[in-house]
Amino acid sequence: MKFLKGIFLTKYNNLAKYAKTGETYVKYRGKGNYCVTLFCELEEGETTEDPYNDILEKYKVRSTGYSRYAEVRNRRLYLIELEGTSDDETENKHAVDKVSKFVGKRVFNSEVGDFLELKVKALPEEELKDQSIYEELFNS
Repeated sequence: MKFLKGIFLTKYNNLAKYAKTGETYVKYRGKGNYCVTLFCELEEGETTEDPYNDILEKYKVRSTGYSRYAEVRNRRLYLIELEGTSDDETENKHAVDKVSKFVGKRVFNSEVGDFLELKVKALPEEELKDQSIYEELFNS
């Protein structure tokens, strides 16, 4: 899964509900939780569940229920909003900060012996240049 861009959804402009706290994430006012919306591209053999579910488990985040999926020009594109799973505000901020740093990286499962291990690797710069497809699909 390639993480191409962090997105600020229009709903985040509601300052009664949200506060910008990081470069790519926001805090729910009054809830003590943080969220981030990420624009991704699924790679060959990946589904919206794999390696997605492994990311949720390892980084202690969950879907807020907001997601969009589209297939355009042989690309499988996914927009997901994630939030922390802890009851502790500091832990939530830390978890969301970690996944927000996936922007510009590829997150994938790799076989290590008999097990799958989640790996994170920087994307080549040319893969990050043309993101006009985002604007066409997910004008938030």
